Amino acid sequence: MLYSWLVYLHLVGVFGFLLAHGISISVAAGLRRERDPRAVALLLRLSSGMRRMMYGSLAVLLAGGIGAGVVGSWWGRGWIWTALVLLVVLLAVVVGGAVPHFRRLRLALNRALARKPDAGTGDEPGDAELGALLASPVPLIVAVAGGVVLLAILYLMVFKPF
Repeated sequence: MLYSWLVYLHLVGVFGFLLAHGISISVAAGLRRERDPRAVALLLRLSSGMRRMMYGSLAVLLAGGIGAGVVGSWWGRGWIWTALVLLVVLLAVVVGGAVPHFRRLRLALNRALARKPDAGTGDEPGDAELGALLASPVPLIVAVAGGVVLLAILYLMVFKPF
């Protein structure tokens, strides 16, 4: 019975983790179409507001998964170690790809919001930087890579192939 509760806890963590990331991925897709700096700022706040939920869910996911691994005596099997390594790789891809991109985007946005529009044109100098960052495929590439890794982890958890 304890094993079932730990798996349930693990899946609750997975659900929260995916929900928080789903919102962030939706924001990333919306940012590609948005050019109004104030709207971009709102979208970025929405995305960063999901961090607490994402980290909390990751902690629940890990606690339930590690506990289920102990109770189920899975740590001697290769699939659980492979899934854990894939999770670490996924986190490295996000931290190495998406985090720096969004940091640069926030800096460019702050610069754009601090400037005043040129008289009569409505254009702001340096908007090319912000536009390029908004159009960047980096967040979507990270999202697709993350989805592939999560599907691989799901396969390992369900089928336990080795």
